[in-house]
Amino acid sequence: MRSAMPSTLVPNPDRPFSVLMMNRILLLCLIVSLTSGCAALHVRVDANTEKRETRRVLAKLNQAETPPLQAQWLAYGLRNDLTPTQKVSALSQSARLALPGATRDISSKDAEIYAIAVRAIVAELYAQDFKDMDLEFSSLEPNESIQSGLLRRLIVARGSENNQVDPSTVDSIYAADTVSIRGLLSRAVVDGIGVPYVAELRPGNPLLKGQPGIPKFGLTIPLTAYLTFENQTARIVFRDPTDSTSVKLAGKSVPLAADFSAPLAVLIAKGPNRALDPRAMFFSDTKVNRAGLLQIHPYDPEKIPVVFVHGLLSRPEAWTRATNELLADPVIRKKYQFWYFLYPTGLPVWASAAILRDELDRFQSAVDPKARSKPMQEMVLVGHSMGGLISSMLIREGGNKLWMQFSDTSLEKLDLAQDLLDLVDTMINFRPRSDISRVVFMATPHKGSPLALRPIAGFVSGAIRLPFELLARDRTPIVTALREDVRGFFVAPANSIQFLRSDSPLLSAILRLPMSERVRFHSIIGDRGRGDSPNSSDGVVPFWSSSLPGAKSETIVPSNHGVNENPGGIKRLRQILVNSEEF
Repeated sequence: MRSAMPSTLVPNPDRPFSVLMMNRILLLCLIVSLTSGCAALHVRVDANTEKRETRRVLAKLNQAETPPLQAQWLAYGLRNDLTPTQKVSALSQSARLALPGATRDISSKDAEIYAIAVRAIVAELYAQDFKDMDLEFSSLEPNESIQSGLLRRLIVARGSENNQVDPSTVDSIYAADTVSIRGLLSRAVVDGIGVPYVAELRPGNPLLKGQPGIPKFGLTIPLTAYLTFENQTARIVFRDPTDSTSVKLAGKSVPLAADFSAPLAVLIAKGPNRALDPRAMFFSDTKVNRAGLLQIHPYDPEKIPVVFVHGLLSRPEAWTRATNELLADPVIRKKYQFWYFLYPTGLPVWASAAILRDELDRFQSAVDPKARSKPMQEMVLVGHSMGGLISSMLIREGGNKLWMQFSDTSLEKLDLAQDLLDLVDTMINFRPRSDISRVVFMATPHKGSPLALRPIAGFVSGAIRLPFELLARDRTPIVTALREDVRGFFVAPANSIQFLRSDSPLLSAILRLPMSERVRFHSIIGDRGRGDSPNSSDGVVPFWSSSLPGAKSETIVPSNHGVNENPGGIKRLRQILVNSEEF
């Protein structure tokens, strides 16, 4: 999908990929799939939700002996025997009369009337391609004696200031409360004025121009619609509420309603919608071209990127719960934006780290080529499990400090073709990135995992296919240059599982590499709720492996290996991001 792929170090091209091996792979895929659950989220869009809410509000209002004028206008505007213009006229009048009461109390009947009117107006405008309207009142409107005070025009806000979005530029839009979601810890919503929407932006949409990490199915973003009034003109505004915590209406500053879970859930549901991906591990050779950084929102030069790096067998959907909980925090929404690194997890960690470096460079060139954005120099990496090892390699210095731990011959003296030498050099010769300020390690096996030593791990490791055409062509000089005591770890299968062994010399070598002094790092560790640290384990990674000296903070949460989805792990991550000065 994105970068050219640095291959693994020393594969064995002579090992036959037999039918038996293929059957083993398919069996393993089936076992993992059956034991790992199904979709990351269960999402359903029900358009009838809007109709049910409208009927509920009208029933409540009709209980009054004499419904207020704004309620009469609302009921009238929802009739089916009016033209679209007449409907919008009556609904706009209802919203204007209800607005003062709604701004005084966002839980009042007036607030409900205002919201229903806005929803109904949006539905009519959507059918008319969001064109401005000259309003028209029939002879049947309530209280005909107030003709002089009636609205005469409705304008759709087209500007891009204050996070406004022209609704005619989105590909689809629907109310956020029509989206039902199962699988999240909570729903990230804000109570306030206006109606939250989900806006779909398909690939090629002008709003996505220049964005470097758009998923193949596009983006979904949150919008909130509200009406403002000046003299006899109504103006409907669609605003991205990610940064807008309030809006001034009827002379008052009031909170802006928002739903951040609905757009996230719809976006997840459009993709594979699973947190595990065994095929991407076993068939890393065919999946590597899809590796890259992904966005969930258009780039914002005023926000610090948080880059999530998933672990073995996993996908970016593993961060769905964490993302949703973080979006619920206004401080985090205002300060950070989220990117996700997708990669086939059969690759050795230094190959995946090389791809991530290339991707960060690509994003930098696309969105901040002159390096003027200060937030782009303060990136935060959050790595779970093996993703933490990949993140670790982005803040350490390699080169001869790494290579010479395995060989007595410098890279420059190897008799390799130039293209092969350049490839190996890309994986080995790296420096700490200057644009990363913090790293959060979540259940990271810095010293490996004993599980990777078990026979089943060797069986799985032997089934992984890697893209190694270039290295396979001329591997003899590399094998010969390796010291005999470590050579066996780098001959096939030299993949991610091989490197996760607790006796892996690569992991020991990484820990000995110098780390950037400007980077602060944190550890979040699971103990399965047993409270037995330092003798604890999350079931996959023991404490002695996940604890890393020099951490700015080290937090143990009652979780298994999935600390990235655990409420305690997510809460601690939120604290680290919010309290950036303290941490």
